[in-house]
Amino acid sequence: MLSPVAPGLPVSAHSVLDVVPQLPGQSAAAALRETAEVAQAADDLGYRRFWVGEQHGVRGVGGAAPAVLAAVLAARTDRIRLGAGGLLLTTHQPLVVAEQFAALAAAYPSRIDLGVGQQHGMAASTSAALGGGARDTFPQRLDELCGFLRDGLPGRAPVGDVRLSLAGLPTPVFVVADHPGAAATAAVRGLPVFLAHHCAAAMTPAAVAAYRDHFVPTGSTTKPYLAVTVGVVAADSEEEAVIRFAEYVRVKTRLAAAGPRTTPAELMALLEPPLTGRERGRAERLLDDPGHIVGSRATVASELGTLVAATTADEIMLVPLAFDGLIRASILRTVAAGLTRIIRTVPRHAPPLIATA
Repeated sequence: MLSPVAPGLPVSAHSVLDVVPQLPGQSAAAALRETAEVAQAADDLGYRRFWVGEQHGVRGVGGAAPAVLAAVLAARTDRIRLGAGGLLLTTHQPLVVAEQFAALAAAYPSRIDLGVGQQHGMAASTSAALGGGARDTFPQRLDELCGFLRDGLPGRAPVGDVRLSLAGLPTPVFVVADHPGAAATAAVRGLPVFLAHHCAAAMTPAAVAAYRDHFVPTGSTTKPYLAVTVGVVAADSEEEAVIRFAEYVRVKTRLAAAGPRTTPAELMALLEPPLTGRERGRAERLLDDPGHIVGSRATVASELGTLVAATTADEIMLVPLAFDGLIRASILRTVAAGLTRIIRTVPRHAPPLIATA
């Protein structure tokens, strides 16, 4: 157990990463509706931003089109910033990405972020279908993207013969990094970085050092900005949090192990409890992973403070570890309650998600 310390950041300096979880038998509309409700809860609670990660070909994950999802969620929230939490820039043309997010920024001024990362761990068939490029093309594509967003502004010269459509106030660009090289790529360009601590915790100390050691002030960016992601399960008691985490591990493990031709009905049968001994062992090992924080409100608040102190992070991005949207929203409420005595609830004016299937 990490030593208890005071929470290092207020709720307003925390944010959320979601992947639109979708269980077998659950409709796409229902999965999207749940994610919208989680985003609305984060908005009401005062979290800074809500990002959707980009993953393809992963069973149980619906976050394959972050630009589209950001538009859907922005229309259903009032204040929180929306964006991509790792748009895979090596699978997209920089101009297309720039135009998508320029349009989003025009529709929702000062509420859109663009976090970009590199393709990795993707099946060869999925990568080929996406037309993905090599990881080593990321720095070049990042420069092109920033050039389009910056130089496509009214009154500025276009990039070559290309002028950005719907150009306006540039969307802020963040680099989502899971290793020191990617952190350094952000640093030398003066860009803010989000370290993927929740899935690459062993790399975090070196990535923090690489970012701070190589940071170069650029334009209006005069100092480094570093955020860290962390997987979280928070509940009323330690026991309840551990049970929820174990259930999450059970479902995720079985979805990943199922064959590509497994039918939804077969998957639903596979997901029935109880945990196997192997799954229990995996959950116990992950509880010791510094990229995960599991516990009561007080425990989670304390360990978040420890993480801030250890990484000197300016922001923590929570990854609520649950497939059920109600549980993800509950995790965010519990964390917020641990960080402040006052939970902000402001009436929302955005319409509800229309889809009900």
